[in-house]
Amino acid sequence: MPVFSDRRTDWPSHPHATRDSLHEHDMWVAEGLTHRYPTKVLAEILPTCPQYCGHCTRMDLVGNSTPVIDKLKFTLKPVDRLGAMMDYLSKTPSVRDVVVSGGDVANMPWARLEDFLTRLLAIDNLRDIRLATKALMGLPQHWLQDEVRSGMERVAKLAHARGAQVAIHTHVNHANSVTPLVAKATRAMLDTGIRDVRNQGVLLDGVNTHPHDLLDLCFALLDGAQIMPYYFYMCDMIPFSEHWRVDVGTAQELQHAIMGYLPGFATPRIVCDVPFVGKRWVHQLADYDRERGISYWTKNYRTSIESSDPEALTRTYEYYDPIHTLPPAGQAWWREHAGVDVVAAQVAAQTAAQSSREAAEAQKAALSLP
Repeated sequence: MPVFSDRRTDWPSHPHATRDSLHEHDMWVAEGLTHRYPTKVLAEILPTCPQYCGHCTRMDLVGNSTPVIDKLKFTLKPVDRLGAMMDYLSKTPSVRDVVVSGGDVANMPWARLEDFLTRLLAIDNLRDIRLATKALMGLPQHWLQDEVRSGMERVAKLAHARGAQVAIHTHVNHANSVTPLVAKATRAMLDTGIRDVRNQGVLLDGVNTHPHDLLDLCFALLDGAQIMPYYFYMCDMIPFSEHWRVDVGTAQELQHAIMGYLPGFATPRIVCDVPFVGKRWVHQLADYDRERGISYWTKNYRTSIESSDPEALTRTYEYYDPIHTLPPAGQAWWREHAGVDVVAAQVAAQTAAQSSREAAEAQKAALSLP
């Protein structure tokens, strides 16, 4: 999790930042089951993860509440929640693709996860099952357990017999994270017979937003661990993430800069996950006000909450660049139109940052660290 001293003190959060910036909770068709795309759903099967990222798009669901934030909580018992998901999927033949996520699937006891996957594979219309896990990078030992390896082999064989596919999606953001143990765990999963292991990273300013860093990561994934570079998402508009986010223009330049170095099938797409729209390649925008940092996007399908909205396919949807990346005129415009007391917010952020630094220094001194 980020400390205050990591955050920007001028704009720690964008005025349009929300804890569920993609409105996934609004699109639940059963508790934890988001139907956002015509043929694909997201199944959030548990709210915990072995690694809590400060840029987590599901920050409002994952992890415990804090003294200052009451997080979204599941209300149904796990067996009832997963059963409701199965009921919906069995009755919705248009769905062919399920992303099983959370949280992180690695935090679910294997027997329960295998049972859930087996039940999914019994539904005739489902053809792609994707397991989302950052633990392949953060806790690769999990995927090397005998129970998990033998269980994945059973799942892969069942999928193959049904003409379905199972893949793993992980989340790696820097080449240094592609360790020999990550490569070993990936090889173990591929040996079970699953279709692929793919990476869905996030563009993080100062971490992987230089073409050399992004290409180093892609080659480390592909050559060092047999992980397919798949997507790099622009960081979502969640609170306290402005120090990581980059503007759409920078993302477009990055996509251009990495072309031609990797095989076409392994060249990742840089995408913007636009609220109420979904993933869009960064060059797919309809219009772009670079001064104010507002990009405009369109779509060709309705989400599950827009069936009666006649303008869903004709309006434009907005995504906002970090304000600190804008020219002076754009920053001035936001100071006038942000709807917040910018000066007071900056003073509060600077005070919090200073307190955080002082606390860190005091702790360091108490521990006699060099």
